[in-house]
Amino acid sequence: MRRIILPILFCLCLTVGALAQQPKSIMQNSIPVAMFQATYAFHVPGLDTKVLYGVSHNVGGGFCYKTASNWLLTFNGNYIYGTKVKGDRVELMGEGITTDAGEIIGSGGSFTMLELNQRGFHFQGEVGKLFPLGPNPNCGFFVQGGLGYLQNRLRIDYQQALLNTPLPVDKDYRFGYDRMRGGPAAHFEVGYLLLNDTRLLNLSVALEVTYARTHDLRDYDFRVFTNPETGVMEPVGYTDPNKRYNDLYYGIRVTWDIPTYERRPQDYYYY
Repeated sequence: MRRIILPILFCLCLTVGALAQQPKSIMQNSIPVAMFQATYAFHVPGLDTKVLYGVSHNVGGGFCYKTASNWLLTFNGNYIYGTKVKGDRVELMGEGITTDAGEIIGSGGSFTMLELNQRGFHFQGEVGKLFPLGPNPNCGFFVQGGLGYLQNRLRIDYQQALLNTPLPVDKDYRFGYDRMRGGPAAHFEVGYLLLNDTRLLNLSVALEVTYARTHDLRDYDFRVFTNPETGVMEPVGYTDPNKRYNDLYYGIRVTWDIPTYERRPQDYYYY
């Protein structure tokens, strides 16, 4: 892994160093710009995602290189989190685990409250094109698309209490209930990029959609339900390795860009 990462970092440093010496003015010319990025997105779920999750948030960072001909090459990684989980506790955790209020009996014999949230991540590489429009040739509308990998899961947490640990979902046992799934993802966005000769006002706003073809990453589902034909409680059991989910996220993203170029010094005239 070191043999791969170190050459990439070395090339990245050379690129950033070269661009920092850019003599042309960003306000007058279309120039190559290397940018570090910090992003936030608000997403609404669709398709199979909305069956289990509600709206979610997405925070992350990345690196973007804009060429002099206004092509965009981007790599970014994002953390997905949400507090909206759909379904009652029996449906989410199975029978015999929690009460209707979401409480579970701990090892001390008293109730503790379970908290269920959405967690995940998404990383990708993208290629796009900027169409100049604005105060300088480096601003304008852009379209961008790419491929990556997306993963989501149900995070199971509980209130910590002395000598009252909920053993059925403690430590590795919780992995049998989190329904983690992941797979390849395609991403598309359209937005507006604003670049200036100051590092404070460089940002973009975009509408985006991400589609992922995912599958179960857990081999076994611990949830137990009553079989209506036999009246016997049975676990969901082994997950289907051939089953696929269509996960969809769409929303709006705001990105703060941190360019590496140096501002061109002002011209001075002496008389």
